[in-house]
Amino acid sequence: MSPTRREVLLQGLLGASWVGLRAAATGLPIGLLVNPRSASAALPSGGSATKARFLVLSLSTCGSPLNANVPGCYTSPDIVHPVDPRFVASALTIGGQRHQGAAAWKQLPQKLLDRTVFFHHATMMNSHPSLPELLRLGTEIESAPVLFAAELSRQLQTVQNQPLLLGSEEVVTVGGKRLGSIRPTDLRDALLGPGSPLSQLAAVRDSTLARLQYLRKRTGDAQLGKALDAQALSQKQAQALGDRLATDLAAIQSDRADGQVLAAAVAVRLGIAPIVAIHIPFGGDNHFDSGLVQEASETHSGIGQIALLWNKLSAYGAAERSCFAHLSVFGRTLKRDGLQGRDHWPLHNAALLIGAPFRGGVIGGVVAKENDYGATAIDSRTGRGHEGGDISVADSQQSLMRTLAQGIGLPTTMLDRYLPGSKAVRSTLV
Repeated sequence: MSPTRREVLLQGLLGASWVGLRAAATGLPIGLLVNPRSASAALPSGGSATKARFLVLSLSTCGSPLNANVPGCYTSPDIVHPVDPRFVASALTIGGQRHQGAAAWKQLPQKLLDRTVFFHHATMMNSHPSLPELLRLGTEIESAPVLFAAELSRQLQTVQNQPLLLGSEEVVTVGGKRLGSIRPTDLRDALLGPGSPLSQLAAVRDSTLARLQYLRKRTGDAQLGKALDAQALSQKQAQALGDRLATDLAAIQSDRADGQVLAAAVAVRLGIAPIVAIHIPFGGDNHFDSGLVQEASETHSGIGQIALLWNKLSAYGAAERSCFAHLSVFGRTLKRDGLQGRDHWPLHNAALLIGAPFRGGVIGGVVAKENDYGATAIDSRTGRGHEGGDISVADSQQSLMRTLAQGIGLPTTMLDRYLPGSKAVRSTLV
């Protein structure tokens, strides 16, 4: 990577004067570093960091067959699963309730499984290019991740106020144009290039705090002093963080899902963007997946990538303020209907919502429909799937988006504007 390109990338990733890196090194909010004379800058917008969450968002234009192998789809013998011991029906405990699901889900630690929502719904879409339409809220031209990120950025005080796309070719639009992506290996090379400050993060911490302490003494700002005393990292903590970041960045060896997951964890810890978009494959466009071999391999691997992501976020102390979601443009047929693999299926899909704001469980379910199985209506209070539910199948995608948005801490007034009439599933929200 040329020095010029590296400098441009660093400026975009870490902000002017590398404020994002200085925030990570000191443990102080970006708002305080940018405007230390303002006492209110010491806290995120609204004075509380309890609701807003970072979101690692896995998007799929492929329309993956994940929906066939989640709890809630092991209820009927003619729903087809891979002939693989990792996908036999297995007893799972999710949020204190017993469910049948693929044994592969046991890769997730029980604590994480208890925070995992398997959300059955229908996108009513059937073509790969429909993802931008799926992500659009009402008549808004911007994608939901863009609208969500603009609000979350104010609360989380991130460097960027737009989503960061890491190695993902999925289409997210801003201002009617496609948002560009950064390869994980480019992020690695930018942050580990010649003169990288990561190895000297303790020194970055010391110099930043020295300037703030000088300002505090000169101005007698008691609020600034309290913020420094309460929030600043120790020199040892800063150096340990720099070493961990450097180790994880050096471990990025590709731009595939494993590299994207490592890069996403680093991006969250550095506060680069409130939403980091990646692509974890769960079987892909598997029309001709004979024996569902690709489906089995990628789904098992994809679950493992979620476990890896959470392991890294936990190591950074960021798991409690982060969420993960997987959204796909459509699901796949649950019966194979004579094909080697599975066909596009607009009547059933499954999303994943994971993190501290969520109470793990199975939302909705399936019912026989059009020679296959489709999503049921949902009871917004309990999350149970039944035909009398107050969330219709046609409205289930909007309900999913509202439930996700409330989980990551977006205000009700914003959601009423962008998702009027939609209902969150209350039982999933802690």
